Amino acid sequence: MFDLRQYLEGLDLLYSSGQGNEAEAYLKKGLKQAAAAGENGSILAILNELMGYYRAAGRYEECLLCADQAMELADAMGLSGTMEYGTMLLNVATGYRAAGNYVEAEALYRQAHLIFRKHVTGPDYRMASLHNNLSLLYSETGRLDEAKQELELAMDIIRKLDDAEIEVAITHTNLGNLCFQMQEIEEGKRHMEMAVRIFEKTRDGKDSHFASVLSGLGEACFHEGDLESSANYYRRALKEIDRFYGENEYYRVTKQNLSLVSDLLGRKQAAEKSKMKGMELARAYYEKYGKPMIEIKFPDYAGRIAAGLCGEGSECLGYDDVLSTDHDFGPGFCLWLTKKDYRKIGARLQEAYEALPKEFLGYKARNTTSHGQKRVGVFEIGAFFEELTGYRKAPEDDESWLSITQENLRTATNGEVFDDPLGKFSKRREGFLREPETVRLKRLCLSLGRMAQAGQYNFPRAKRREAIGAMYFSLSEFIQASTETAYLLNETYMPFYKWKIRGMETFRRIPELCTLLEELMQKDLRDTGVEKIIEQICRMVVGELNAQGISDRKEVFLEEQKGAVFERLVLMERKKGQKDD
Repeated sequence: MFDLRQYLEGLDLLYSSGQGNEAEAYLKKGLKQAAAAGENGSILAILNELMGYYRAAGRYEECLLCADQAMELADAMGLSGTMEYGTMLLNVATGYRAAGNYVEAEALYRQAHLIFRKHVTGPDYRMASLHNNLSLLYSETGRLDEAKQELELAMDIIRKLDDAEIEVAITHTNLGNLCFQMQEIEEGKRHMEMAVRIFEKTRDGKDSHFASVLSGLGEACFHEGDLESSANYYRRALKEIDRFYGENEYYRVTKQNLSLVSDLLGRKQAAEKSKMKGMELARAYYEKYGKPMIEIKFPDYAGRIAAGLCGEGSECLGYDDVLSTDHDFGPGFCLWLTKKDYRKIGARLQEAYEALPKEFLGYKARNTTSHGQKRVGVFEIGAFFEELTGYRKAPEDDESWLSITQENLRTATNGEVFDDPLGKFSKRREGFLREPETVRLKRLCLSLGRMAQAGQYNFPRAKRREAIGAMYFSLSEFIQASTETAYLLNETYMPFYKWKIRGMETFRRIPELCTLLEELMQKDLRDTGVEKIIEQICRMVVGELNAQGISDRKEVFLEEQKGAVFERLVLMERKKGQKDD
């Protein structure tokens, strides 16, 4: 004789005493004992419990195997159409839902609903459970309004039942999670807080669903920017999950959330002394929302989508500061697709991107402004580079390279790539970074000539004439040409005008030039020191040309150096022509 009631009490004791990880062995032993006793009803009851255990542990194949066995047994016992059969269908459907088999799950829920309607005349736990589970199915398949309706129906039933505090708490939990999914953060948090109050009043203050409440509050606090509270809730949730089920998939997801929040908390604490940099903000926003969005909504393309932040904006240069937050600044990132993938999912991926939270860590997302939208979002790789340079990929000839300004090349190649599983975006980007040496020398010829004409020739002549306008423009042209030369000699692309001096502060070659240019900018045009600084800058440039082996001439007049660079260029192109032949 198998005593099912006593057996289930033993199971409850395991869970309530924190020994949930021993439940599987207990259930399997009970299954054998019931089978030996020929107690089909007990076997069915244990199969239902085992089904729930495997479902909670994320072991879906085993869960569905138990479900199939339970349905076969119930049919053999002639239970079809009974409340017992409906309850079993509810459990089986939930197993299919957890495994992602939504069509089968919904059909089974509908069968269970028809049975319950036939037998249930008043408030009933099983009908409430059915509505709860249907809500989960709808939420997981994107039917959020229907999901909320089902939960509200469940709550109406549960509140009329006696001793249903835990069920009310569970339903509040489900409503809270759904509200978060619908971006109704405040309402979601209220539901979670009500659930916590109920759970903490129960016998030991806990239930296996308590972890979901704690995780939900962790999510809510995260949205509100309260990272400390968020981390505390996630830690408590981990303890509850481990207590009931051990380190299952839910445990790993929650641990990942805790890790992310803890990382952001550390950054936030560091940022109290200095503002979080835009690139850090972009990466954190991507890790929190972008990456999971891709994995959940576009799983077949998760290994094909490149992500990062490149292009326009001080964040991409790493030059953003506290003043950067007063304009187009905030969390956002780029997603890059191949031409083929963009045709297939580009529009849908953009919609999913635009549906991401509009605020993160107190900053409005960059996708909330029309200007910001042009800088972040979904791009086809070739089109992204074409927009910035005029070319879908790096040019093959010098003339085409020279048609792209250094500023545009810098914009196209700056920033960071967070993920690039195919490597296609990075490869295309690296192509634009490898400007040919012959192109660098041609740019040098032009900039050296401008330095010579504007600073060494025209400025002194304009000064002798006391032509203030000509002096001003000559000096301005010299400063611009000197800056361009400095970047060329450092073999790095020059950023747009407002960041040119900032970029020179980290130069390895002729770093003193930056200081001299700033000093030159502050001089009175009539000051005799102006011409001395011009000559000092020109001497520095000559020294670096000699050091790099671009020129072996010592003349300070840069027209002579321009000639030497041109001769080297002719020699290189001659050698290249011979090699091609």
